[in-house]
Amino acid sequence: MRGGFKGILLTGGCVFAAITLVTREARRGFASLDKSENAVSLPTFTDITRQAGLTMKIICGDKESEYLTEVNGEGACFLDYNKDGYQDIYLVNGSSRKLEAEGKPPHDYLLRNNGDGTFTDVTRQAHLGDAGWHSGCAVGDYNNDGYPDIYVTSLGPNKLYRNNGDGTFTDVTQAAGVAGPHWAFPKWSMGAAFGDYDNDGYLDLYVTNFVKLDPLHPAPRPDQPHPCVFKDVPIACPPDDFEGEQATLYHNNRDGTFTDVTQAAGLIRKEPGRGFGVVFADFANRGLQDIYQVNDVGPDFLYVNNGDGTFKDESFDSGLAVDGFGNNHGTMGVTVGDYNNDGLLDVFVANWIRHGNTLYANQGGHLFEDTTEAAGLSHLGYNYCGWGTKFFDFDNDGWLDLWITFGHTNEQVQKVYPEESFAEPNYLLRNIEGKKFVDVSGPTGIEKLPKYSGRGAAFADIDNDGDIDILVINKNDYPLLLRNDGGNRRNWLTIRTEGVKSNRSGIGTRIAVTSGGVRRVFEVRSSESYLSGNDVRVHVGMGDSRQADLIEIHWSSGQVDRYSNVPVNAFYLAREGEWLKPDPLVKNAIRPAVFGIRPERSGN
Repeated sequence: MRGGFKGILLTGGCVFAAITLVTREARRGFASLDKSENAVSLPTFTDITRQAGLTMKIICGDKESEYLTEVNGEGACFLDYNKDGYQDIYLVNGSSRKLEAEGKPPHDYLLRNNGDGTFTDVTRQAHLGDAGWHSGCAVGDYNNDGYPDIYVTSLGPNKLYRNNGDGTFTDVTQAAGVAGPHWAFPKWSMGAAFGDYDNDGYLDLYVTNFVKLDPLHPAPRPDQPHPCVFKDVPIACPPDDFEGEQATLYHNNRDGTFTDVTQAAGLIRKEPGRGFGVVFADFANRGLQDIYQVNDVGPDFLYVNNGDGTFKDESFDSGLAVDGFGNNHGTMGVTVGDYNNDGLLDVFVANWIRHGNTLYANQGGHLFEDTTEAAGLSHLGYNYCGWGTKFFDFDNDGWLDLWITFGHTNEQVQKVYPEESFAEPNYLLRNIEGKKFVDVSGPTGIEKLPKYSGRGAAFADIDNDGDIDILVINKNDYPLLLRNDGGNRRNWLTIRTEGVKSNRSGIGTRIAVTSGGVRRVFEVRSSESYLSGNDVRVHVGMGDSRQADLIEIHWSSGQVDRYSNVPVNAFYLAREGEWLKPDPLVKNAIRPAVFGIRPERSGN
């Protein structure tokens, strides 16, 4: 067939034995895999943090948080800044009053992936390493030069670092116009995401802002009269003691600058949320990127793209503002993916203590149903505080699994209530054919890891071996880098997109993969989780399939490229309207003996 791949590559993928599932109340009140049944060989995760060279602490406040600014923690981003085919790491760092008083403020880090399981700190060489009360990061090629740029959110001015393509970055914040609003009180930005909302081929930028901090009237510290309390324990005052703040949408002017179009786009709110995370996503398969913002202490926001540069607020009409019982969330983390393989993007949000986490199944037409209970997630981490999260296929069986990082917010509470541990576990939940999620933290090695108060989490195939690895950011502690061992025993394929009419990095591109009669939909996205960014390459678990029968790539320009009989276990580069070929940046990966295959059909 013209444009198809000829022949089938022998991949050596193995077939897993059948799984015996037992639904029961497990170690944390959740259905888990019965360890007495030796019927399955799951991948395991290995802590390689120290050997990989991640020996820097991420700071957020002093030993005990006295102000809200010391509570939320930070995120991290994966990106291939030097285009060597390996995912590098940008670590966002916060600060502390003590270190600033000592003249030793912490700074951000850029870590180069050496391709051998280790990372090298290249912060200074890259002309990075600013210090400040930083929050999160977003990655996107805003100027379409082929190199990923970095945006960092902060308490105070945000930063945009332009990648110069020679291993260095330049701070272009002021020239680009994205430092943030000039308010009478400090601006505190949290989540950010790049996305092309008007499909003009350039990435725009959405930034969430958290709460209004009045420096003239600070909240009381725990040791002052009339402090805020949690379970009768004095703590740093929580977000609900502060007013929310308006988010910002920046339009890319295609000349290296951005314009604040928040009002013109119809996004100004009378009651702004206390913004944490944000994702761009095409929830209705219309070729338009909608915006979903999650908020602490209040409803979440869904803005539906009207296709004319404006958005419509359908937060409550969609069902995404609150859970199925009408309860507001205290939401920190958000992830988007097609967990039930019906071709529509679903949503999971990670929430605050005793708020419950929520799974929403996309019903089409911007309508969502709370399926938390049906999926077996109702009691999951109910007494914990959820942050970083991601739909990803850790075992390559063709179903998106779920990760959640937990961590308490207040160090003081544990002294009075030991059961309210500041350190909390991570969860790995296996997707059982889109019907329910099962806790596999035990057999995969996650349960035995030391507990921290986790915050951001980012996901990437750091060693290009065909399975997804995990980076977790911990408050006032070292990061946790977990290598996936055995996820590549089943088949997979990975696609990196390169836009021509669409934005260069292909963010917002939808990729449909059909195999064995099942059609699954993925979307090119970096920003999600909690204040973090993932490997922008689309990773597809292929189970026991030896090929993708059909791959359809829907670009934001409207271009559609189709490829048949694509071999598995390979990294591909898809160039808009031109070809799908083995990714030339990935040097040592298994690759099929085909190059430069053009699409069978292209266009709408």
